[in-house]
Amino acid sequence: MTSLTDLSAHALSRLIATRDVSCLEVMQVFLERINALNPYLNALVNLASEERCLSFATAADSALAAGNHQGWLHGIPVAIKDLANAEGFPSTFGSPLFENLIPPKDDPHVARMKAAGALVIGKTNVPEWGLGGHTHNALFGLTRNGRDPNLSAGGSSGGAASALAGNLLPLADGSDMMGSLRTPAAFQGVVGFRPTPNRVPISEEIDPFHLGLVSIGPMARSVADASALFSTMAGFESQAPTSPNSSSRNPVRVGWLGNAGGIWPMDDGLLDQCEQAVFQLHCPAFSIDHCLPPPQLAELWECWMTLRQHALSSGRLLFDDSAKRSLMGEPWCWEIEQGLTVTQSDITAAQATRSSWSETLVTLFERFDVIAAPACQVYPFKAEDGPPRQIASAALDTYHRWLAISLPASLGGLPVISLPISSPSSERTTGIQLMMPAGQDEALLALAESIEPILAA
Repeated sequence: MTSLTDLSAHALSRLIATRDVSCLEVMQVFLERINALNPYLNALVNLASEERCLSFATAADSALAAGNHQGWLHGIPVAIKDLANAEGFPSTFGSPLFENLIPPKDDPHVARMKAAGALVIGKTNVPEWGLGGHTHNALFGLTRNGRDPNLSAGGSSGGAASALAGNLLPLADGSDMMGSLRTPAAFQGVVGFRPTPNRVPISEEIDPFHLGLVSIGPMARSVADASALFSTMAGFESQAPTSPNSSSRNPVRVGWLGNAGGIWPMDDGLLDQCEQAVFQLHCPAFSIDHCLPPPQLAELWECWMTLRQHALSSGRLLFDDSAKRSLMGEPWCWEIEQGLTVTQSDITAAQATRSSWSETLVTLFERFDVIAAPACQVYPFKAEDGPPRQIASAALDTYHRWLAISLPASLGGLPVISLPISSPSSERTTGIQLMMPAGQDEALLALAESIEPILAA
């Protein structure tokens, strides 16, 4: 018998709206599953008490009885990524330094989810400050893969993806700087969508990086749910005056980037698995061709490192305090140390590379409507092992070099979605990422929804 926790957000929404199930019933079923699985998965942190959660649901039922249906998320429990602010819940960023930080208000996308009826019951776990593609921190510990708890959940939206894969929640928010929506989605067989930056508003106060490198987006078990959540989260916000407008186009020409001619090393078999999945889409409606790797791809890593580390050096005030530094994880400290060595000429050179890449993307998108590539360079690794130190025979020089495949979209400011592809086992779970020009978010979601069942077959 199908449990309520197995249903899509859309299906739950219909049942609640028609009063076939109550918000209280939905909350009770999800809490039962959370209580059973979350102690091991560790996807959700700083959960509200059961009494408080049930009171949220009872109030939602009372509103329905009074004829006040707030929206399609009415009565649906959600948890917010612990890099975002949700009123009444600590925003820890996965760090002991912020264990007791209570934000005064919701971030814009959280407020919009609540306005549509969502019931926030807690936060989803992240690596400290969102750094790295593996979700663990000194405050809450390791988050496990909701599809196979022996494996990594990915990161930084690892708690969100784990909650989805384990059916602890029907929807989740996330954010993506260096594949943080795409990697956990690929590791756990769910959907992660990084929109065009600022389509989901993010202010300078909220965005600690200030360089347009971060994008907030939805995660779900289907493209339809992710698309609906994006529509709820997105839109102009006064505190994000650069929020771009969208337009639409009909994508038909797909460029397959693959591993960019070997620039991105990959686990054995992963490239073939992804390429087979993509090329099975070839039909009169989709023209698929190999996309020759532009020369700038080889330069994006150094460009990214300069911009990222310069941005993260904003944590210097914490770093310079020895007592606080002792509570900071090694990756965060290393990023700050590197950032303090970045010069103005380094930044100028990096911005020039980024501008050149943007110009190249204009040319690429004259030939292709969509650029496709594997969503990740590795298969999910053992949770306790931590991130890989080499891929095939290629040694990795940093803790996050295995995430380099995320950079073309991140540096280009492109909307990008990770879609799961069929796999014979959880250890071989992966996905492909599809990219379109900035502002084409709705067109990308429509395309993704149309090919989702083919890729999963």
